[in-house]
Amino acid sequence: MENTNAYVREPKQERSRLSFDRAVDAAVSLLVERRAATFTLAEVAERAGVSTGSIYGRVDSKDDLLRTAHAREMTRMSVEQTEALTADAPEGETFPETVSRLVHTAGDLLRRNAGVLAPFMVMGPHDPVIAELGQRSYREFSDAFSAALLARDEITHPEPARAAAWSCTVVYSVLARWLGLGSAPDAAGEGDWDVILDDLAEMVTAFLTGAPRG
Repeated sequence: MENTNAYVREPKQERSRLSFDRAVDAAVSLLVERRAATFTLAEVAERAGVSTGSIYGRVDSKDDLLRTAHAREMTRMSVEQTEALTADAPEGETFPETVSRLVHTAGDLLRRNAGVLAPFMVMGPHDPVIAELGQRSYREFSDAFSAALLARDEITHPEPARAAAWSCTVVYSVLARWLGLGSAPDAAGEGDWDVILDDLAEMVTAFLTGAPRG
């Protein structure tokens, strides 16, 4: 995923770029702390050790700063998830072990990035730019997860590609709910995380390799 800078004016000096990078870092830090964009550009500037004017020199608004931060974080996560989900399988790994590894990898990725994902998921329904990029990131996640499953020959479901994509949807949805991402933050933490991962792996394995339906 490319980091789009459509909302940022390119700096004329390296010092300006570094200053703006600190502002983006500060915006992300505040988002993680407050789980929402409940802060001002003045607060961002104070935390970053830059002037508010220098931020306005690069973006027109707080919304554009948040979109820039979101694009940067989605790009970082895209690299992480691609590397993790496309890693070579250990020699001799069975299909159930492959499914378990992928489910646990998905869990690790989501849990590690939950603090950043949560506020942006809240913003998505109200910001089409953030929503579109977030959807693109999920499609990349789903494609990599599905491709790793489809690389195996053990799937007996009559529609392997759809079944693999649906498996990712279920895994992502259950884990996102546990992490309090999206529209149901009150459901966060329900159940034992490790048990949920094991149950998901068992469910996906059964779904993909069960007897064909009539």
